[in-house]
Order: sequence, then structure tokens, then C-alpha cells
Amino acid sequence: MSPAVGTSVRYTEIATVDVGAGPHLHIGYVKESGHVWVSDTGGDTITVLDHADGHVVDRWHIGGGAAHFSFDAGCNIGLVALRSADQAAIVRPKTREVLERVELPAGSAPTGTMPAFDRGIVYTLNEGGGSVTAVEVSSARVVATIPVGGLPKWGQPWGASYKPITQPVGKTYVVSTESDDVTVFDDATNQVIRRIPVGRRPNRNAIFREHGNVYISNEADDTVTVIRIADDEVLATVPVNHRPFRMLPIKAINGRDEMWVLGAGDASSGAGTVAAVSGTDHVVARTVDVVDEPANWVVNPQKRLFIVGSSCRQLLVYDFASDAPIGLTELRHDPAPGAISGLIHTSAGSLFVLNADSTVTVLRDQNG
Repeated sequence: MSPAVGTSVRYTEIATVDVGAGPHLHIGYVKESGHVWVSDTGGDTITVLDHADGHVVDRWHIGGGAAHFSFDAGCNIGLVALRSADQAAIVRPKTREVLERVELPAGSAPTGTMPAFDRGIVYTLNEGGGSVTAVEVSSARVVATIPVGGLPKWGQPWGASYKPITQPVGKTYVVSTESDDVTVFDDATNQVIRRIPVGRRPNRNAIFREHGNVYISNEADDTVTVIRIADDEVLATVPVNHRPFRMLPIKAINGRDEMWVLGAGDASSGAGTVAAVSGTDHVVARTVDVVDEPANWVVNPQKRLFIVGSSCRQLLVYDFASDAPIGLTELRHDPAPGAISGLIHTSAGSLFVLNADSTVTVLRDQNG
């Protein structure tokens, strides 16, 4: 089932490119050098693609299990989590140079990163160790390993790295899937402040900065937990759509006071949806139909939202300016489910989609 689509914008596949060994947990953009990086987490490489046509620039042998990476604002310095090596690689993204390798606790299996470059820190989310490690980039040393809940999946620092609308309050929120909670720790001391129980199998969090709240998507009970940042009080538990897994506050994009929640759905639950949660009332204000079994999404500077379906092989383009879907394109490959990020839209006008079969599809708008 497909949503009703108005004025059509059509993206066309211009290339499908083989990448390295999967699984592939992350696709990211080094804008300053015009390259797209794909984490070949099942091997020892990052595949580097040209940001316009997707041709392979390099297969960079960086070490075991590149999972997720973060860069500073100008892509001058970055950190790559090496999952199977229990390491963090400090890199120069523009030249693909490894500056230092930082040993993490044995068995930590770092899978995600949280940038805090304004404080000279990048955190690794250690799925194997139930911990978060703070790496000081300038000295390439571990300054703290913070215990959190089981299987930490995602985190949000409330600080300048994320261009806050309000002033930073100096604490970070880490979602732990196995322990059904959020760990809050102090950014200055790296000491745990509290752990907050949420719903079942939380997998993501997002900050609604205009309201000073953090939202947590709970995949196993189809809810979103709303926590006030000022005092960490749980304000609401909101029933949303099936298997919520991505969230996007849209007030700064088109003025609507909503947190968009994307549900992964399944084969028996019908069309995929976005649940638009009111930022003031903490209820689902409306439901937006999208593609079946959504796999991932990305928004570009032109205020277009791109959503791909993992089994229906479709790409939906949603225009925030008109608040309507404007294009639906059939895909030739299944987009990769489960990636930390699965789509990138580049300044060259190309859309990159990470696929389940160790390929990346490159698309462009037919209308330019």
C-alpha cells in the first residue's frame, strides 16, 4: 500500500555500487572533501564514494569492524568506532589518515559515537560492555568509562555540538535497550546522575529543544516517553505507531509544534506511518501515511524528507514546506534495515541509500 502522492517529484537511480563486507551500520558524509563513507562493519574497511555519482574513490583499510563515526564541524578531525577491534580511531577525515588508535575496555564492542567536540570529547557507546567511554581527542586517551544500562543504543548530549536553541544544561542522555532505561550523566564530571525507567526496548532518543524535553522511542511497546530536561521528570508516555525507531522535531523546519515518530511496522500491520506527537499536549495530533515497513529516513536543507521502505522497495519524498508527499519512486534493491543511518543527501544533489545486499544506490531528481 502506498500513500496518496500529490505533485510528483521523481528520483531516478543513476548507479548501484558494491561496498565492503556487511553488515553496514552507517553511511555518512564528508562534505568538505566531497565523499560519502560507508562503514563495512563486517570487515576492516570504510568504502569511500564520490558524493555526485557514487563511484568508488577508496576502500580504506582502517581496522576491524568500523561501525559509526563522528566529525567536528569542519570535518578536520573525527572518530571512528571499531567494533570488533575494541578501539576508537582518531582520524583526519579529509585525507583519510589515522592519527591515533585508542584502546577501549576489552569486549566493549563500540557501536555508536556521540560527538562533543566543543569540549574536546567523543563518547563511544559500548554495546558489549554496557558502558560509555569518553575519549579526549587531543590527547587520544580515555578519560572516563561510564556504566550505563544494557545494550546502549543511542545518546544525546545537551550541548553546543548539536547547535542548541537554548543554553546547554551539561548532561547527556543514553538509551539502553536491554535494561529499558535512560542513563543521565554529568558532562563535566562524567558521573551518573540517575537512571530513568522508560518503555520496553528503547532504541533512540531525540531532543525537542523548543520545549526542553527529550523523547525516547520504545520499540517493544509502541510508545514514546517524554522527559523534561530541567528536572528529568517523566511528563508522558505516549502510545504511537508500531515499532517506533526514529524521531524528528519539525518545529524549526516548518513551524509545526510536532515531534515526528517513524514506526518500522511489519508485514501484518499495514502501511507505514509517522505519528506526529504534539509538543505541548503529548498526544498524537495526526498520523501521516508513508511507505510500508520503513527502514530509515533523512531530511535535506531544502526541507525534503526522504523515507525508504525495507520490503516494498519504495522511496517517498515528503515536502515540509507544503506539508505533503510530493514523490514516490520504485527501488531495485531492499534498503538496509537496522542501520544507525541509512541515507545521505549530498550538496551535489544525490541521494545515497544503503541496501541490504552490500550495495549503495545513488539517485537524483529528474527535474534537477
